[in-house]
Amino acid sequence: MSTSQNQLAVAALETLHGARGLPAAEATAKLRDFADSMPTVLPETARLADASGALRTLVNQLQSQGAATDDTWEYAIETMLSYANESV
Repeated sequence: MSTSQNQLAVAALETLHGARGLPAAEATAKLRDFADSMPTVLPETARLADASGALRTLVNQLQSQGAATDDTWEYAIETMLSYANESV
């Protein structure tokens, strides 16, 4: 993987971890902005698609329910970590 992909994965993990401590509205905005930028930064790969999908599911749950389950947060973090590990 390229340096750009590695940087995206690290930034995504930092964003996810940082957003988890924010109120739902702030987390939603931060994560949505990040998710919206993902497809334009790099070409789509299967692992990136999984991570992006998990992130969008998290954003949708935060937006529609005002909170997200631990499972949803964990899945988003785990899929992004998997993407990050692929970039090493």
